[in-house]
Amino acid sequence: MLSLGHICCMASSSTATLALVLVAWAVFYLAAKRLKLDEKGWVLEPYYALYKSTRLNDLVKRMAGWSPRFWKVIGNIGVAASVGQVSFITYILVKNLWSFFFAPEQASPVQPLIPGVTVSIDSMPWFLLGAGIIILTHELGHGIMCVVEDVKVKSTAVMLAVITFGGAVEPDEESMEQAGLMSKMRIYAIGSVINLVTGLLTIPVFIAFGRSMPVQLIILLNWIYFVGINLAMMNMLPIGPLDGGQMWRTYTERLEGGKTLQSIATYGFIALILSNISLSLAKFGFVPI
Repeated sequence: MLSLGHICCMASSSTATLALVLVAWAVFYLAAKRLKLDEKGWVLEPYYALYKSTRLNDLVKRMAGWSPRFWKVIGNIGVAASVGQVSFITYILVKNLWSFFFAPEQASPVQPLIPGVTVSIDSMPWFLLGAGIIILTHELGHGIMCVVEDVKVKSTAVMLAVITFGGAVEPDEESMEQAGLMSKMRIYAIGSVINLVTGLLTIPVFIAFGRSMPVQLIILLNWIYFVGINLAMMNMLPIGPLDGGQMWRTYTERLEGGKTLQSIATYGFIALILSNISLSLAKFGFVPI
């Protein structure tokens, strides 16, 4: 267990790290503007920089070419696991909603992760670094599966934000529409299953090396576990824009009343989530992590 002295020291260290990174970002942003990187394929804004290029597609193609069969197996596992993920998160949300009404002492807070509000300033560097790793691997998975399934990728982007990073893959819409049912399902599912595996892999790391790891690495791995598992679960919900919503749309669009089923799923799950968040705010307020 960490002592109060350790906790105060970590808080001070995190704040100092955040300040240092903000200064480094300001230097990078000013240098990028002076070098006119916005004329060389970069999108430069005060809080983020985005490099979008087809050149990055080569990296994705090489990774996909290592073992297409392996990636298809991972995609199939993702499709199968999506049912369990949706079932599990639905059970958790419904059970928590029931607890708010009939057993308030057993209810747990459900809240969005908002930097500076529900994510404390001291935790923010670790949260954003962990989130960057999860988002980057998520998008990389989508890109790899697009290549494996012969779906054209318009461009791949790398994003640098103030104290995090990420990526984005843009499939060709026409090529995506022409893909088969299972190809689409694997493309949508692989990002979340990679996040799930990434989060779960931190457990054996903690078991094997937890006592010898630096405190900072322990905090980072905790955030990778937390963000990875939660994103994997929530992203599979059949809500319109989410990957789970895209999977549900792909599955139901050929069915009679498919549009109705899609609307019921989207609005039903949004209502379930907002009910949990509203009752959580009423009972607990914002709970900084």
